[in-house]
Order: sequence, then structure tokens, then C-alpha cells
Amino acid sequence: MVSQQQTTQLLKLPFVGLADDVDGILSSLCQKTLNLASGPPYHQILYSFRIARGNFRGAASILHERLQRLKTTSSKHHDPADNSLTQCYLMIINTLSSVSKEDAYILAEQRVEGAGPPQWGIGQGKKLLKRQIVTLDSLRKEYQAELDRVAAIESGHFPFVEAGDEMEIL
Repeated sequence: MVSQQQTTQLLKLPFVGLADDVDGILSSLCQKTLNLASGPPYHQILYSFRIARGNFRGAASILHERLQRLKTTSSKHHDPADNSLTQCYLMIINTLSSVSKEDAYILAEQRVEGAGPPQWGIGQGKKLLKRQIVTLDSLRKEYQAELDRVAAIESGHFPFVEAGDEMEIL
């Protein structure tokens, strides 16, 4: 149905007794998507599917996964006019704002720092991930940091070296 541009009809179907299976299939398609910029927007479809079923934390979780992929697939100095990161932050923040304060968090898999593709063997990518609790407050801070970064770039105030890089002075 997605490939036939019938996503709206897909989201309207009740899937009585099959909602978990559909969620699993859509989640698998999200994982298999290599390029977020092309192809069907499976993350947004799964987000809509979960929202329609009242699974707000699940919806925020799939958007957070998309956010992490956007951060790693975009170039380090992407165009500040491209607001896909800020839009994704806003959607996650709004979604988590729809649940009670004590439920305003998600479990997200984060890549373990210091581990990278050169050491990866076949099937070892998952071993380099750790689960982390991401709260609404931490997302708001990340969002503000992204806004500050874009504002600094737009105003011409950006560092000449990456944060963490040390400059040698001779």
C-alpha cells in the first residue's frame, strides 16, 4: 500500500488483532531504510500508525531513531536552511508533551563512543549500542543547542575546528 501511495488508507484500516504485526513490519522497514531522504517515509508512517493507536511514547521513540539517523547521515556542517533536525525535535517534544510528566521519556539505543565501523565485524553493530533514557527535558536542551548552533552558523559565528579537536600552536 505504501508503494502504491495509499498510506492514508493503510492508516485508516483497523488491523484488529494484527496491529502488533503491522507495527513490527513497519519497524523492520524503518531499520532497512538506508537513505532517509529518498524512498518511502517509513518513520513518519510508523509514527502516524502509533499515534492513531494512542502509543505516544512508541511514536516518539521511532522519531528519536529517525533523529539519530538524521544526525549521523547528514554532513557535519549541513545547510542551516535545512530544518529537518529541528522539525524532528519539535515533533518528538510535542509527542512526549502529550503524555503524563512521569511518562515523558523514551528508551533509546545510543552508539557507544569510541567504537566505530573500522572495528565492526559482521553482526556486531548491535553490540556497540547501549540503551539510554531520553527525557523530555533532555530533548528540550538538545533542541535549544541545535537552535543555537544554527543561529551561530547563520550569523557567521562558528568554530574553525570541531569541538574536541585540539589546535597545535607553533
